Amino acid sequence: MNAEIPDKVVGFNVYTQGTRLGTTGKVDTPEFKMKTSTMSGAGIGGDVDSPVPGQFESMEQEIDFNVLYSSAMDMLSPLSVVNLTLRAAQQVYDKTGGYAFKGLRVVEMGRVKTFNPGKVEKGEGMEAKVTLELTYLLVENDGSPLLEVDKLNGVYKVNGVDMLAGISELT
Repeated sequence: MNAEIPDKVVGFNVYTQGTRLGTTGKVDTPEFKMKTSTMSGAGIGGDVDSPVPGQFESMEQEIDFNVLYSSAMDMLSPLSVVNLTLRAAQQVYDKTGGYAFKGLRVVEMGRVKTFNPGKVEKGEGMEAKVTLELTYLLVENDGSPLLEVDKLNGVYKVNGVDMLAGISELT
């Protein structure tokens, strides 16, 4: 029986190409959506949207900045891949007493899709945004891989298990 109850993120940082990137106080991770096709026909009581294993819709990552500076601009080159790493400390309640901390790591790779330089207002943040089109996503909890998707290399793993192994064997 697991004696830990996941609680909250107590701190995080964002890195690009190994350099710490200053952002706003939160980063919303991308929505992960499989492509589907509609299945219907004789013996089926209506339409069923059926996921296509290994095929994913667009994954966008929006990074918000308080103000504009060089590390935000470094992401704008369409000629290079942006490599982002989010590292977080997660607090877990230990039922045997006290708290423990677990690491969360999210690695994303993609290219710039949009850039919004934000606003200029005295005494306020600019609310600048860079949006990336992701081709790679890795989520690890305390060093254990939970999810890995590499659209350009045909990788789709959940909890370290290759979800495309049965397909790869047949193609």
